[in-house]
Amino acid sequence: MLTTFVHTGDFHLGRPFTFLQQGNYYGKNKRKELWKAFDEMIAYVKEEAVPLLLIAGDLFDSVNVLTMDIKRAAEGLASLEKTWVVIITGNHDYHGDSSPYKKVEWPRNVYIFKEDVFRSVYIKELNTEIYGMSWVKNEYRAFPERSFNSIKLNDTRYNILMAHGEVTNQSLYLPIDLRMIEKKGFDYIALGHIHKPGLTPGGVAYCGSPVPLNFGETGERGFIISQVKTDYENQSFITSSGFNPIESRKYETIDIQIVPEDSYQDIINKAIRCDSDINRQQNYYRIRFTGYINPEIQMDWINDDLEDAFYYVETDTSKLEPDIDLELLIKENLNNPIGQLLTELGKIAEPEVRKKAIIYSIEAMIGEGVLK
Repeated sequence: MLTTFVHTGDFHLGRPFTFLQQGNYYGKNKRKELWKAFDEMIAYVKEEAVPLLLIAGDLFDSVNVLTMDIKRAAEGLASLEKTWVVIITGNHDYHGDSSPYKKVEWPRNVYIFKEDVFRSVYIKELNTEIYGMSWVKNEYRAFPERSFNSIKLNDTRYNILMAHGEVTNQSLYLPIDLRMIEKKGFDYIALGHIHKPGLTPGGVAYCGSPVPLNFGETGERGFIISQVKTDYENQSFITSSGFNPIESRKYETIDIQIVPEDSYQDIINKAIRCDSDINRQQNYYRIRFTGYINPEIQMDWINDDLEDAFYYVETDTSKLEPDIDLELLIKENLNNPIGQLLTELGKIAEPEVRKKAIIYSIEAMIGEGVLK
C-alpha cells in the first residue's frame, strides 16, 4: 500500500542563467544551486524510503540540455532503488524528436509518460494508479478532454492525476479546468508549470520550483510530501500534504525612496541598510530607487559602489527624477538656447516621452557644466 509520496517538478536543470552583473560567474553558481536542490530531494527520498516520487514536468530546461546533465539526473533517480519514479514532460522538456528522454537509457524504476493524451500506469505493490499526460510539443491551447473523460477510476486503488499546465480558461500552456478535474474523484492531483507552490483542501497541488529562478519568484521553495492513510471502514483514502523547504538564495526586490537632501553617500547608506549583512551576502538583490534626487548627483557608478556590500546587486534608477523646478528654469533661460530647447521639448505630445526627454537633457547639461 502507498503510505507516502513526494511531488516535485520544474527543476529546469541545465538552464543557462543570465545576470546583469558578471553573468557567467553568477550563472555557474545558480546552476550549482539547482543541482544541490535536486541532490537534496534525492537524499530525502532515499533516507525516508519514500516509495513513490512524482515529477510533474520540466525536469529539464529545454530539449537542448547537455547529455551529461540528462545522465546525471538519470543516475540520481537510479539510486532510488526502493522508489518508483513517475515523470511527465512539460513545455520546456517536451517529448518531441529531440526529447532529452530519448538521449539516455533510463533506469527500470523510472516510468515516463510519452503521449499527449491521458494514459495510466498501475503500481501493484503500492495499489496506486497514476494517470498522466506529457507534452510532445511546446504549446497546447486546449486540454485533452476526450482522453480525460474516458478515464474510469477504480475506487479500490489510490488514484493520482499528473498534468503540467495553467488553471485558467485560456492559455498557450495547457489550460486546466479545475472543477472538471476535481469532479473526477482523484485522491491527489499533482500539477506542474506554475512555479509558486500551492495546496488546496481538495487535494490539488502545484509543487512549484524547488528553488526560485528569477526576481519574479519569491517565497518559500521546496517540494511536497504527502502521507496516505486507508480508511477501511469507509473504503477510502485520507491524504495529508505538507511542504518540505529547500534552503536556497532568495531574490529580493527593494524600493528605496530618495529625497533631494540625500547626498551620494546617504544614498549608498540607504541601500546598504535595506537588509542585514548576512542576508545581503547570501541573496540576489534588485534595488529600485524612486523619488527626487539632487541634480548634481550622478548615479552611473552606484552599482559598482554597492557590489562589495552584496553577494549580487543590480540597481534601477529609471524612476528617479532630478529635483528641478522646470517652469522656473525655463523662465530664467527664456532668451537663451537652454530655454528654447526646454520649451521645444515641452511640446512633445506623449507625457512619458516628454518627461524623459526633458530629464535626460537637463542631466546632460548639468553633467557638461552648462547648467549649475
